[in-house]
Amino acid sequence: MSLPTKRLHRLSIGNDMPDRRSLGEGPARPGSGQVESSTDESESEDASPEVSTIDGSSGIKYSLDKLDNDAEARALVGLTSEYDITTCSKWATGYHFQLSEHQKVQVGPDGYTCTCLTFLSRPTVACQHIFWLLDQLHSYFHPPDIPNTIRLSNDGHLPGHPPIEHLLHGNLEQVADHHSWPYVRSESEGGMTRPQKVKDIMTAFNTSVLPEDFRPDLTDDSVHRRTPEQCVVQGDFEATMFRLATHDDAVYSRLCKAMPPGACAAIYFDKMQTKSRKLLADFDRYAQTGQQSPVADANDDDDISPTDVRTVLHRIQLTVHRIQNNIIARAPHGTEGAAKALVSLLEEVCNRNKDALDGNRWGRTTFHGEDEDHRNLYHQLIGTAEETGRCFVLDALELLPASALHQFRDRLMAVQRKAEVNRAPKAYILKLAALVRRAEAGDAVPALGRKRSSTAVPRGQSKRTR
Repeated sequence: MSLPTKRLHRLSIGNDMPDRRSLGEGPARPGSGQVESSTDESESEDASPEVSTIDGSSGIKYSLDKLDNDAEARALVGLTSEYDITTCSKWATGYHFQLSEHQKVQVGPDGYTCTCLTFLSRPTVACQHIFWLLDQLHSYFHPPDIPNTIRLSNDGHLPGHPPIEHLLHGNLEQVADHHSWPYVRSESEGGMTRPQKVKDIMTAFNTSVLPEDFRPDLTDDSVHRRTPEQCVVQGDFEATMFRLATHDDAVYSRLCKAMPPGACAAIYFDKMQTKSRKLLADFDRYAQTGQQSPVADANDDDDISPTDVRTVLHRIQLTVHRIQNNIIARAPHGTEGAAKALVSLLEEVCNRNKDALDGNRWGRTTFHGEDEDHRNLYHQLIGTAEETGRCFVLDALELLPASALHQFRDRLMAVQRKAEVNRAPKAYILKLAALVRRAEAGDAVPALGRKRSSTAVPRGQSKRTR
């Protein structure tokens, strides 16, 4: 039934209601937004109170009879419109939903808020964006064909129904997947900041530079907004693009479409594997011949051949640390690439249970006066697990879902056998055996968030067995 003409005078759309075209609303969906009235058009306004209902774009039927004129107008606009969610995330204060036209809706225990002018003009009443978002969220938890009409309130809450923030607890990723909304880990969950994501995208087009090392002079944040004109840096295209993507949602959205998070993650972990292989190969060459590899980029420390064990150990540990952090920040993307990089590095180190200078062809007996144990990469990285309480590579592998480890189960079993032959610390072998069992099972349950049990034992002098 079309909207009765006499009901239009009850809608108060004042100056605080922005033009819909400026807010990015799309057209109402066919068949949605249908308003029904219990009174006949011929009845006078003094008849019994009207009870009107409207079908939201989700298909849920809502009652508008408890809304004031302003709230009813906002609800009608929101429930008959379409918006695009560019990102959604969980924060300590609640759940954030970024709309494509810069509005941000926050859903939390303190209520529902929006950054649009309509909401700010009267913050005690939900705006059209809030009404629309709540309709989409409730559609995940309530079937659209429920027989009962859901009553709306001015602030967006549904009397007699659980608060949506309670329903979202632990379910945001599933809801986002259901609606095809991009879910990102917030900074409070260990995710990347907007500037970090921009650097990640920009370095994905470079074959060697990592986002952590890219242009440390670029330090803009998305909190202090810049206009497009303010983003221009004369003579510096990289800086200009970085600022535009950090402050302009449209530019950022297009970059994300060109280089989505999954592609960025795969490229990142592939770079980490390439760098670790090159590092070890360069060190082997130097230890055996005294020759350093040609330097392609003198400004890139990773491109300079290491000349001592301490430098190699530092770079290897930094590599594992970065991979571990990026597993968390990029989840659920890139898990297989991370597993491949970590398992490959573990294999490389297990093959180096010897003095790095053993059998060298240039007569070198030491790098800087260290003994043979300190020149043994295997002993320094794996053999000290009981003293340090850390299990090289294994701590990072624990963060990955078993489904990502499954294809590497044979390689992990080979590493386990080699570790047992080399008499690795007991704590290390036990953790490695547990990872092998998970890889064999291929359980798809993710391991993120699991607490790592300590492998530390009373400190003592470890012995290395070749």
